[in-house]
Amino acid sequence: MNLWLIIGLGAAAVLIGLDKSLIPGSAILAVAALASLMPAKEATELTLIMAIVADWTAIWAYRHDIVLASLFRLLPTVTIGILAGVWFLYHADNDATKKTIGIILACFVALYFLSRIGTALKTRHGGKSEASPNETTDKSKQKQWTSVAFHMFCGVLAGFTTMVANAGGPVTTVYFSSERLPVKQFLGTTAAFYLVVNLVKLPFAVGLNTINREVALAFLCVLPLTLLAVICGRLIAGHVNQKAFSAAIYFFAVIAVIGLLV
Repeated sequence: MNLWLIIGLGAAAVLIGLDKSLIPGSAILAVAALASLMPAKEATELTLIMAIVADWTAIWAYRHDIVLASLFRLLPTVTIGILAGVWFLYHADNDATKKTIGIILACFVALYFLSRIGTALKTRHGGKSEASPNETTDKSKQKQWTSVAFHMFCGVLAGFTTMVANAGGPVTTVYFSSERLPVKQFLGTTAAFYLVVNLVKLPFAVGLNTINREVALAFLCVLPLTLLAVICGRLIAGHVNQKAFSAAIYFFAVIAVIGLLV
């Protein structure tokens, strides 16, 4: 067994655990790391199983903090994205899957930095101008349509990215943040969402039949690290500078994207 592969599996197990308990979106690094060490489809299947183990742990921790309304608004369009992802995985080879994962991650990283730039510019040039009643009504209607389109887009994209790369975390983070949920409800609703979605994905992923016996044994050895990471994440969540840590994750994600696309 390749030592680097064992290290990669262990790192992936930890990152996926932290994704559920401390840093939503950090699982993108796990996918990128494994896709660089093994066939991309095999990496997708392994990270899915790790994610389901982490989902069960996280949903137990936040079982009283699930907002069903926010959950049900997102789930219908996710199905479309999952089906599109299944079609893609059955027709694409490992190289195409790897490149697609890299492109998906690159888009998320770009959106993250653009949002940071937009926030900085808004803070620097803050200020609102008064609008007429008609303008206010038009803007209200436009905002409603934009909201519907945003929910649909997030659902389809989350379904596709989570099926192809187990990297839907950044999309759902944006969606549930827009719902303005308190921290515990945010984490609880996210955990419930991914438990449902990942269980739906599991038969399709297993049907790809990409995991060999040697990798499966190594995977079982590192799986407890996922549980440990979820528990540790819950314990230290209140003592970490979340913005600085998230920025670090996206910095390393840039490196991962370069490795996948070059």
